[in-house]
Amino acid sequence: MLHGAVACFAVAALPTVAAPIPLQDFFKLPAATSPRLSPSGNKLALLIPSDNGRFALAVADIATPTKFIGIARFDDADVNNFGWINDGRLWFDATDHQAVAGDQIANGLFAVNVDGSGFAKLIERQYERRAGAVDRGVLPSNRNRFVQAATDGSDDVIIQRYEYVSEEAPLESKLLRLNTKTREARSITPVNAPGAVQSWLLDRNGEPRVALTSNHRTDITTYWRNPANGEWVKLNSFDALDPAPSSYVPVAVDFEGQLLVSAMDPASASGAKTSALFRMAPQAGKLPDQPLLTLKGYDFDGEVLFDEASRKTSGVSYKSDALGVAWFDPALRADQEAIDKQLDGTVNVFACRRCSSARHFVVTAYSDRQSPVYFLYERATRKLQLIASSRPWLDSAKMAEQDFVRIKTRDGLEIPVLVTRPQGKGPWPTVVLVHGGPNVRGEEWGFSSDTQFLASRGYLVIQPEFRGSMGYGETLFRAGWRQWGLAMQDDVTDATKWAIAQGLADPKRIAIAGGSYGGYATMMGLVKEPALYRAGINWVGVTDIGLMYEIGWSDFMGDKSMRYGMPRLIGDRVKDAAQFRANSPLHQAARITQPVLMAYGEEDRRVPLPHGTKMRDALKDAGNKQVEWVVYEGEGHGWILMKNKLDFWSRVEQFLGRNLK
Repeated sequence: MLHGAVACFAVAALPTVAAPIPLQDFFKLPAATSPRLSPSGNKLALLIPSDNGRFALAVADIATPTKFIGIARFDDADVNNFGWINDGRLWFDATDHQAVAGDQIANGLFAVNVDGSGFAKLIERQYERRAGAVDRGVLPSNRNRFVQAATDGSDDVIIQRYEYVSEEAPLESKLLRLNTKTREARSITPVNAPGAVQSWLLDRNGEPRVALTSNHRTDITTYWRNPANGEWVKLNSFDALDPAPSSYVPVAVDFEGQLLVSAMDPASASGAKTSALFRMAPQAGKLPDQPLLTLKGYDFDGEVLFDEASRKTSGVSYKSDALGVAWFDPALRADQEAIDKQLDGTVNVFACRRCSSARHFVVTAYSDRQSPVYFLYERATRKLQLIASSRPWLDSAKMAEQDFVRIKTRDGLEIPVLVTRPQGKGPWPTVVLVHGGPNVRGEEWGFSSDTQFLASRGYLVIQPEFRGSMGYGETLFRAGWRQWGLAMQDDVTDATKWAIAQGLADPKRIAIAGGSYGGYATMMGLVKEPALYRAGINWVGVTDIGLMYEIGWSDFMGDKSMRYGMPRLIGDRVKDAAQFRANSPLHQAARITQPVLMAYGEEDRRVPLPHGTKMRDALKDAGNKQVEWVVYEGEGHGWILMKNKLDFWSRVEQFLGRNLK
């Protein structure tokens, strides 16, 4: 171009790229949560943030269900769990969302009238006695646990009190009925109750009807109290870790005095061996031939719903891929259908205490893309009115879709997998997210802050329910015994390769991540599949199986779970020493050459900090210069402080951006 000449160019407009949803929008505390109707349905209670940033308990009249008035809050804690005792009084406990794990104290128990008067402390928060701040008549936190409110209209709640006998004997427990106004407590434990009772079931009249005892190992015995003469009858005994096919676990007692239990469904005995819900006559001492509720491919995990007005069983809640309710009452089924018709595309659940006479229900609606939204449903008109949204700042249209699928592993075992697909077209860079536990149910279909955050950054998220996971039958659970780093790890690999074969995952841009056991699986994935995973993110993860028997899992070091459970589920520290070493990320550190992000809590008692520091040092000694390390002061087995949550996920975002984009 000549000097002095003026050049004109036609510049095409660049496409506008939407700014990513702010990180904090996914992880900050909800705007409202857990609305619940009073027994008569005239009042509505829920938790909302107060002006000091703490969750407070608030109440509204049913005629104005969005006008809430705060009735209880703390200056140094958040109201946590709560429920109705009767129409005029509520119970609640506390936690502290602004304190790290090392500074957490017990939840305590409190009660308050619906107008904010009549506040009472019932169970102390831990360490208060030591500080001399406990009121007379308040129960100590280390021995007393809230069970339920009495359902007879009184001001009473039921408390389970634990009694220490000796180091060799299991804890014993008694039942107390506690008046929440006078703080007077009286025992409702039958004088002839069996010893070493670990848990109780009350009948619909609030009387102890079932007692479950435990010995010094893992054996559980169920006793039934005959209502005619008050005598206890032994129903069954079983090993909690290795129950016989004929064993069962009590769930509830119905209005007719029949026992509802969870037991293996005979129809699944040759396959998944899933549990179902049965209704049995305790006098018969055996299960009926047909279950009351069975879910193909899922263990029964739910609650029996009782109608205090009609004194009948109204339905059963359950968990399959998502939450649901099987209503036995035709009128309630019709209500569910009317709600589902209006709220298409979401899971819509409601519960009730006096179902047949209720004029309203509170409906919780959610989906994979929609965090919970709460509605008031009027039965007469079948109209829905919005009460509150848990995260009104998130646009569900911008969230990612999630699928629940089942795939075959290399040995033919079927495992569930959750797949969260970001918007746009794949294949996508991928995060294989491994759940902790490991002997728990990992995930279910629905809104999840961490997966939605990852998807918002363009990542496909794969979450395998590997063998050893619970909730899908004994076959899947038992297949994971003593398989840390072996078949359990292969399942994670097979889920990853399945996602590649489906055209979902970009094979050149995959990271593995997880916390606790998921952190262990992350490190072992990097060891065993260096060509498959480009990077790994491990938070609060086990790094050496043998170390677990020395310092790991130290919040129950020496208890019967460690003495009798771990040798069966994980392995014997002496006999399986070679297997432990071969499947120890710590001892295989030289094989990990990929970038690693590791985060640990300074005060973690479940997976103590040496799991992290030893692994970090071993990686660096082996020459891995791509190790990012962070320790959160005062935190435990996960992050409580919001600043730490945001810091961690910000690091995750940057780490993945460097290694997968």
